Amino acid sequence: MTRLFTTLLALGLLSFYSGCTPSTPQGPPSNEANPPTWAEQVVWYQIFVDRFRNGDPNNDPTLGELRQFDSRTPDSWSITDWGTDWYAADAWMEDIESPWFHAKLQYRRYGGDLQGVLDQIPYLDSLGITAVYFNPLNDAPSMHKFDARNWRHIDVHFGPDPDGDRQLIKQENPADPTTWQWTAADKLFLQVVEALHTRGIRVIVDYSFNHTGRQFWAFQDVLEKGKDSPYAGW
Repeated sequence: MTRLFTTLLALGLLSFYSGCTPSTPQGPPSNEANPPTWAEQVVWYQIFVDRFRNGDPNNDPTLGELRQFDSRTPDSWSITDWGTDWYAADAWMEDIESPWFHAKLQYRRYGGDLQGVLDQIPYLDSLGITAVYFNPLNDAPSMHKFDARNWRHIDVHFGPDPDGDRQLIKQENPADPTTWQWTAADKLFLQVVEALHTRGIRVIVDYSFNHTGRQFWAFQDVLEKGKDSPYAGW
């Protein structure tokens, strides 16, 4: 009898509170909330470019580049060899003042690039995949690329001419589209997309437009001009 009473009381309370909850007006269904029909049977392959394949060692990140990410990067830093144990510490990690292995991993680079992806497209196709999902490719100093310094360009170290691309980017006014140019890295990415599309493989790129990095051009303008920056309200 007690169990029956408890059950009825619980049901009564649930009914009462559900009736008191204000209803949320429902808008028309949005097509954007639904995945495209082609995604129902897709076979995905995710690529984190820096860790996929080093097709061009000449464009590897440098110590100077890493110090843009963190000025505390030690002089002993170097590119991590392919195939090493992920959980084995690099020799240069001993010179980073942090007790946390995960924190030290943020400095690790393998030198993977878009040439490496392009070289391996026949292999990817042989796996039977139908779509490639790229982790962020935008120009950024970190390994994960979520700290964008420029949304419109592929990371300079993913292309064949990092120094030349930096010079092109410096010539641009980010707020003036008439000054924008295609970098060598941008053009190589277009080749990758075309090569994948030729084999019927779709391309999805991860972009997180709700945040940037400290080196983002508009944020740098705010740091310099404060409230007088035209981007202070962004």
